[in-house]
Amino acid sequence: MSEAASRSLGGTVGRPRPSVVSSPALSPLFNCPHRNSETGVPEFPLTCHHVSTPVKDLLDQVALRPHAPLLHWEEPGGTGGTAVSWTYRDFADRARACAKVLRGKGVGAGDRVALVCRNSARRQAWQYGVWWLGAVEVSVNFELTGDLMTAVIEDADPVLIVLDAELRDTVPDVGHRLDTSADFPRPGQDGDEDFDRAARDIPPDTLCSLIYTSGTTGPSKGVMLPAGYPAAHGHTIAHVAGLTPADTCYFVLPFFHVDFHVVFSAVILSGGSVAIRRKFTAHGFWPEVARFGVTWTWTVGFLFSAIRAQGADAAEATPLRRIIGAPIPEGTYEYFEDRLGIDVLTLYGQTEADGPLYDTPDRRRRGGAGWPSVGFEVQIHDEHGHELSRGTPGELVYRPKFPHMMMLGYWNRPDATATTWRDLWVRSGDRASMDEDGFVFFHGRMSDSIRRRGENVSAYELEGILRRAPGVEECAAVGVADDFSGEQEIKVFVVPAASPEPGDAAFDIAAFEVYCRDHVAPYAMPKFLQLTEAANIVRSPGTQVVQKHRLLHAVAEAEEATGVLSTVHTLDL
Repeated sequence: MSEAASRSLGGTVGRPRPSVVSSPALSPLFNCPHRNSETGVPEFPLTCHHVSTPVKDLLDQVALRPHAPLLHWEEPGGTGGTAVSWTYRDFADRARACAKVLRGKGVGAGDRVALVCRNSARRQAWQYGVWWLGAVEVSVNFELTGDLMTAVIEDADPVLIVLDAELRDTVPDVGHRLDTSADFPRPGQDGDEDFDRAARDIPPDTLCSLIYTSGTTGPSKGVMLPAGYPAAHGHTIAHVAGLTPADTCYFVLPFFHVDFHVVFSAVILSGGSVAIRRKFTAHGFWPEVARFGVTWTWTVGFLFSAIRAQGADAAEATPLRRIIGAPIPEGTYEYFEDRLGIDVLTLYGQTEADGPLYDTPDRRRRGGAGWPSVGFEVQIHDEHGHELSRGTPGELVYRPKFPHMMMLGYWNRPDATATTWRDLWVRSGDRASMDEDGFVFFHGRMSDSIRRRGENVSAYELEGILRRAPGVEECAAVGVADDFSGEQEIKVFVVPAASPEPGDAAFDIAAFEVYCRDHVAPYAMPKFLQLTEAANIVRSPGTQVVQKHRLLHAVAEAEEATGVLSTVHTLDL
């Protein structure tokens, strides 16, 4: 790794880092060296706010650094696979070629194209090909099956679906289809100035993406994002991480989330590169970080813990200097910062707005969600929309200071959009508090959601699937603490269907496990099961969401009255 790369994020491997560190200079492409006169925190005023689109930023960088590496990955085969890289020009040529294939299939500006693909450079090229035309990419969770997959596809109503061959049977047979790999085009030998000029001229307020939420308060909603959103948030990330052209990111989370949309933009804006992986493996993390000269990564709670479990020796002489992620499990700071000298920056974000809260290299504090980003106003409100005093928990609300940093609304759901935007504030549905310094602490979700392995699992949707399992009359899903990941595991309360046999013997747990394997996405698999009475599961009349507080109170009350703890079964899933 070059000397510049080793310096780009500061520090020395294996040495404890100070609580406050300096942020290095930014790439000239987006350099806004403004700092708050009192705190010293980097800021970007309106004159420096980055208003652009992903394709325009890509073409700008192709002009500046056509032969610089942009994407790295390993192709399967051989010992450890074969390392492959695309330069900025390679990626742009392939994305442009994908756009022409899509245009040949009749895709035009405003049309929706669904991507049902695992992580790959080809998938990313198809996504930029959709954007090149001014069309709308619909990022679909490839782990969805059955009714949930059908609901998303029918709601988005795409004119064409790009999908991996092995996922073909999980997707409804609607519209045209293209195979991610088999239909991937060869790049053209020459550019197309008119084609590129039209892509550059797409306004940043144009709808460019539909990304579906996890259905935490009901059916999943399609979040409509403007074309300026990835660039605006990528700009923020580049400031927070202090990125330069010498930096390489490592990214293993699913591309269908909003995260890679903005991280890839941050990489492009900084002139750096990113190493991608189809699926995370703990044992492969440190070797690949070393192999690709990775200086920063973006991750989530359970990955922190899995990496930490590899021990400090595995990270010897690592080039990794900074990690951005949330939530931060216990032991994370001690391992990464105190033992390895790697900065850990936390953040809070939603698909609707990716980063209202961030740590910065200049101002960090362990144990919270972060400081309000320079791009957002943040407050804590009560149920009536009044701001609460410092230290009092309530609902986290926020609003942007600059354009294109927020969703345009929810697809086909104007009522849900109006509910989320109340009194000119976005209601996050999350419970938080703010201290006297303005630092925000996260206290959990107010909505009916479970955070498991980096995914928000909709209890509402999971319950809908499990109610159709054999022998199930009614059910409710709740999150239970998992000390390893700092997130949650899923526990389901089941009311068995009427049976002449009393007790647990009346419910076939093995059959329930078989049903789960066949019908539940891997990220939403329950771990624990407890049988309960029908009277304990009460649903709200309007939302049909189970009133979990009543359920848990009834179970605890019964245990206290009888002096007998309920039997909790650990599922083999």
